[in-house]
Amino acid sequence: MNIQETAKFAATILTNYYNNNIRLFLDSCHRDVLWIGPAEKQIIRTKAALVDAFSKEHHNLKFIMNNLTVTPISTGSNRTCEILLCFLVDTIWPDKSVSRVNQRVQLTFVEENGQPLIKMCHISNAITYDERDNIYPVHYDENYKHYTLAGEARSERLIIKSVNKSLLYLRWSRIIYVESLGSHTLIHTLDGDFESVENLLSMKKQFSDLFYQIHKCYLINPNHVRELIRFQVTMTDGTVLPVPEKKYTSVKAVLTKTST
Repeated sequence: MNIQETAKFAATILTNYYNNNIRLFLDSCHRDVLWIGPAEKQIIRTKAALVDAFSKEHHNLKFIMNNLTVTPISTGSNRTCEILLCFLVDTIWPDKSVSRVNQRVQLTFVEENGQPLIKMCHISNAITYDERDNIYPVHYDENYKHYTLAGEARSERLIIKSVNKSLLYLRWSRIIYVESLGSHTLIHTLDGDFESVENLLSMKKQFSDLFYQIHKCYLINPNHVRELIRFQVTMTDGTVLPVPEKKYTSVKAVLTKTST
């Protein structure tokens, strides 16, 4: 078996798979294939059972793959090899919301009649770790505790005017808070800070159902509040924001409602 050619073949299979063309994947499965999905109880044995399962699957989802890396691993046999594929995949839901997962697919190929066939397909999702950790998540914090093995929660994608006449496409679930810069705003997210030419009032009017104004200079994403005390909130990135005494009761009511 040519491991490099098999690696290219695996990339082609995966690309087709996430274009909702699964025929190549199913045709390339061994009759005794083992398929292990990322969700609980997603374990299917034999090609016949896998074909049957996919034939019953109906959805209106679209997928976009990003940053695909393919790593071939020799097993020491001319008839088998392992291919590890790592990538980001965006799921676009029918309501146009988007979720992103850092995904890994491990394919075990065996050669039969000169053709590489998939004997095992193992799909898993990677969760973000604190960079100080090597193996175990020693440095727990609130961000880590809210991650799920199934990937990030889906959320609405916001289109916001940025500097240099560009547009920002930001997912609400990853926005922590918005800070006023006078006529501009600074949007603090899990992925970094982004400057917008829209002022705080404009942001509040556009996304009044997503953000809550706790101060004349700040809009917050209630889902990213770690702690509320008199008279301040601590966000999940550790930032402490002031809450005026006159707004404290209303802010507490909003956050209490959000958490229930």
